[in-house]
Amino acid sequence: MRITSTSCICPVLVCLCFVQRCYGAAHHGSIKVTRNQTKHIEGETEVHHRPKRGWVWNQFFVLEEHMGPDPQYVGKLHSNSDKGDGSVKYILTGEGAGTIFIIDDTTGDIHSTKSLDREQKTHYVLHAQAIDRRTNKPLEPESEFIIKVQDINDNAPKFTDGPYIVTVPEMSEMGTSVLQVTATDADDPTYGNSARVVYSILQGQPYFSVDPKTGVIRTALHNMDREAREHYSVVIQAKDMAGQVGGLSGSTTVNITLTDVNDNPPRFPQKHYQLYVPESAQVGSAVGKIKANDADTGSNADMKYTIINGDGSGVFSISTDKETREGILSLKKPLNYEKKKSYTLNIEGANTHVDFRFSHLGPFKDVTMLKVIVGDVDEPPLFTLPSYVMEVYENAKIGTPVGTVTAHDPDAANSLVRY
Repeated sequence: MRITSTSCICPVLVCLCFVQRCYGAAHHGSIKVTRNQTKHIEGETEVHHRPKRGWVWNQFFVLEEHMGPDPQYVGKLHSNSDKGDGSVKYILTGEGAGTIFIIDDTTGDIHSTKSLDREQKTHYVLHAQAIDRRTNKPLEPESEFIIKVQDINDNAPKFTDGPYIVTVPEMSEMGTSVLQVTATDADDPTYGNSARVVYSILQGQPYFSVDPKTGVIRTALHNMDREAREHYSVVIQAKDMAGQVGGLSGSTTVNITLTDVNDNPPRFPQKHYQLYVPESAQVGSAVGKIKANDADTGSNADMKYTIINGDGSGVFSISTDKETREGILSLKKPLNYEKKKSYTLNIEGANTHVDFRFSHLGPFKDVTMLKVIVGDVDEPPLFTLPSYVMEVYENAKIGTPVGTVTAHDPDAANSLVRY
């Protein structure tokens, strides 16, 4: 078709965009713009005039991390005034022009000469111009367009805050939330599944589970007992590509410790104890110790000892050592072997802090029986009177009886007394 010089036509630049998706799928896109055309309809000539306009462009794409031996083809600039005779010269300016992006000034083909990283720079803003090679006059007004760096899955998910150290109470209900972990992926979240992360548990089952979407770690068993096992090392994996085969992954460790609750009553190791106390023991002195065991820790294992009955409740008292959690038995009254040789005490050890959620595991107290044996001590003889008054006549002969003193052995043996 011949176009006369009187036609009011503005040449139009067309960007032929070479769109290269991940994994090598290539698509060509273009906007086809023609000059004004004369259309013959049933013998009549009808002239259609397009409005005057400047450059027409598409967004270009270049695949990141391109490692091929040849420059990567990006796309093509084309002016509809280009008749293919080499009279049109294409000029490229802007970000990366001449260094990263080069253009064939005759064909308008754009290539990328370097491997690009989308995570460092997502797009480049460039300017295109077409000029008459003979006159150096612009054939098109300068126009701006964008080359977008197309993402590939070249970044594995990362846990920035791990490893984690957390606690959860023992005996928690199944499904109790422990911690939410988050992995970040530097790939493009708007394109494909490169940054779509799915969480899974590699180590720590069947005790814990993780929500594949949110990364929330939860208890997976009922009645996890600290006294049976206190520490757990859980390994969580984050995998991109929505967890599909070929996705990249990263992992982190979550160290979980079960904290104590009062779920163990105190228990005396024996139901009967025997204690020897010499009758010479001083009133107020500690004469023995007793202890009930509690598998809990901290305040959950605190207890108080009490003498609840027995024939020695008025002779002995008991207190609690808060550091050792022992019952300290003390003497309230003096002992006398010759009068009473033994006493029986019923001693109770009870927790001072009870968690009523676990009352069904109780009662949180225990009772044992303590028999106190009074030990005989070799005591000196005792005179019948603390002092004696005797009279004797003067001038009494030697050997005259003056009086008698009497002493006895208070011990059970009643040994012979010598004066």
